[in-house]
This record gives sequence, C-alpha cells and structure tokens, in this order.
Amino acid sequence: MKNKLHAMREKMLSSNFYKKMPKPLQWVVGSLAHNLGLKMLSLLLAILLWNYVISTNTSITRMKTVNGLTGSVSGQSTLTSNQLAMTEDPTDALSGLSVTVEAPQADFAKVSPGNVQVLLDLSGVRGAGTQEVALRATSTYGRVRSITPSSLSLTFENLDSRNVTVNPEIVGKADGYWYNVSRTNPSTVTVSGAASVVQSIASAKVTVDVTGNTSSTVKAVPYTLLDGDGNEISQTMLNRSTSSISVSLDIYPSKELPFASDIATLVTGQPAQGYLIDSVTVTPESATVAADQELLDSLSELMIEPVNVTGASRSFTERATVSQLSDFKNVSSEQVYVNVNLVEETITGYIENVRVIFIDTPENLVASYEPLGVFATGPRSAVEALQQSGMSVNVNLAGCEAGYYLLSPEIDGQKYPDLTFESEAVSVTLTDVSTDGADVAE
Repeated sequence: MKNKLHAMREKMLSSNFYKKMPKPLQWVVGSLAHNLGLKMLSLLLAILLWNYVISTNTSITRMKTVNGLTGSVSGQSTLTSNQLAMTEDPTDALSGLSVTVEAPQADFAKVSPGNVQVLLDLSGVRGAGTQEVALRATSTYGRVRSITPSSLSLTFENLDSRNVTVNPEIVGKADGYWYNVSRTNPSTVTVSGAASVVQSIASAKVTVDVTGNTSSTVKAVPYTLLDGDGNEISQTMLNRSTSSISVSLDIYPSKELPFASDIATLVTGQPAQGYLIDSVTVTPESATVAADQELLDSLSELMIEPVNVTGASRSFTERATVSQLSDFKNVSSEQVYVNVNLVEETITGYIENVRVIFIDTPENLVASYEPLGVFATGPRSAVEALQQSGMSVNVNLAGCEAGYYLLSPEIDGQKYPDLTFESEAVSVTLTDVSTDGADVAE
C-alpha cells in the first residue's frame, strides 16, 4: 500500500499539471504529499484536482441526443416577397424531431429541449415546385452534430390573392322574433397564399349564434373559408386581411297577420258593363311583420295597395304591394297576388218567334201552332246572343188525335248549358187530312 501511495505521489509531483501550478500551491501540495498523516487527504485532493481538470478542459466533450423537439418556421416574409407560398402546413412534419449535440463535459447535463431550437428556413427558396428544404438547429450549450430528419420535402406555388365575399348565416333563432344581418364589416376578405388553394376559395362563411338575443346587437365572429362544394379550406397557410367579421344584427319581435279580405279595400274602379266582381282573394293569405311590440299589439290585419279593375271583362291575377307602415322593420311578403274573379251580369230576356219542332206526329195528322215566346235567364252575353239567333223547342205529339191542344215544350239543356228557361204552353192544332186529300201546310 505504501509503495502505491509513494508511486502516486511521485507521479503527481512530476506531472505537467503540478509543474504549472503557482509556487505557493506547489508547496502546499508537496507538503501534503510528504506528510504521512496527510497522505490520504492528498489522495482525495488529487482526485478533486483531476475532476477540476476534466471540468475546465473544453476539449473533453460528450454527445447527447435530444428527442421530441418541435421546429418553427422562419423566412416566411422572404418567401412572400419572392411571390411564393407553401401549399401545405408543415406543422405536423416539424414535430417529434431529434437533434444530437456535442457538448463539453461541464455543459453535458445542461443540454435539454429548452435550449435546443430547430428552424425550417424558407428564405432560400427561390422558385415554385417540390423541393427539399434543410432544417437548421442551434444549441445554447455545445454544437449541433445532426438533425433527424435533416430536411423536409415541401411544395411551393406562385403567390395569388383574391377578395372573398362574406356570407353570414344566423343560427339559434327564437320563435316570435325576426333576425336580419344589416351590415358586415368588412363585407369581403382579402386572402393570399398558394395559387391552387386561393383559387379554390368560393366564400367566407360567418355563423352568427343569436341564442338568447332578443334585441339588436353587434358581434365579432370568426369565419370559415369554403370551396365551391361547401368544404372547409384550412387557413393556416393563408394570409388574411382580418381574422374575424363584425356583424350588425337587427332583432325585433314578429307577428303573423292576415291580409284584409273586404273587397272594397282590395280593388278600385268598375269592371266592364255587364260584369260583376264575384270574389277577390289574396295569396298568401297572411304575412309575418317585424316591428316594435307596441305597434304589433295594435294591429289585427294588413292592408294592400288596391288593384284597379276598371274595364275588366275577365278574371285575372295581379301582383300588389303591401301597404307598409313606416315603423315596420320587415314584412315577410312585401308583394302579394290578388286574384279577381269576374262573372257576367245575370239577366232575363224574352226570345220571340221560337221555332217549334214536332216529334212523333201521328199518321194522317198535320200540326200547326200559334207564335211562341220564351223567357231565358243567364249571362247577358248568352241571352243577347240567343235573342239575335233565335231558338227552337220540341213538342211531342205521340198519342194525340185531331184537335186542339196546349202542350208543354221541351228545351235541350245541353244545347243551352248556361241558361234557364220559362215558357208558356204551345197552342197546337192537329188536323186530319186522310179524308179530303187537301194540301197539307205546316
């Protein structure tokens, strides 16, 4: 044991490290080395000194791998100034990275995820297309020796920009209230990014939830970018002029009211001579009105601007406008259709010299009749036409013998469907001509 201690003492006293010590320190160390009582302390001191050498000598290093790192993107502004943009978000590819750091022994324990940074630098990208972009890493302690993965395959396109129309949608409406978007600020959103992505954007949808709102309000709402098929487009790789839309909402109580049904309030003027208004209806029959509650409580029906029927001779339908009060905020049907049903005036006319047609006249008998008139009742045009053209009736003589008769005429209803008739009995004389051979004249 003594020999080993002696050898260690001699080795220490002859070392370059000992020779480089200041003279006072050499004396202390030499004294400790020759004093047998302090030999064990000397050994401990030697170990401490050796550790000191290792910790202060930066040439002694160790490798440490840091896993689970998340990288960040830099150089985006340079990429934009070069009129380029990425087509996809690299966030997922920049997670779970590994970096190996060579650090001095003294700093080895200090190397941690908190002081190792990984960057995806886009400032060197100069053209469109798919290309490998190297990752860069730095460490506060030591030097970065490797990055896994060392690069990402990214696709770049030319930068494009367009204005997208804002389309608000209201959800959460309560019964008995009217909701309206009076203003959106802004009404369009400017979006820029990769050309293929920007060109696929059709609209900016703003969903405004009015649950619990019963009075006009203003809401700041985020929006969703949609393509032509209504699918959502990710906004992470797009530059937008704003991230939210200010939506001004009009909210008022509403009430369903019928339209006035009095004909005198629905039409104005007189139809053509011989025609009458049979009925007037309004389609739809009612409308929902939004206004202050006090005004709604005072209303029982809605009026329309009257339809002019002057000179009309047939039924018709015309579009009319609701007579709105100035305090109405909204009427669900601002325009309605008025259906005017006209009928001809009904008259009774006398038809003179009606022709009589005898049916089943007995053999050897000749019939004669006195002039006949008939009263016809129905539409004026039909009665007047019959007065001009005349008419005929049938008289059945079956079973009659020679003599004088008052017989009821028969009128063909299918021939005159719109008319009713009132006729006196037909005065008929039947003459037997079988015995004297006289000429027969009807």
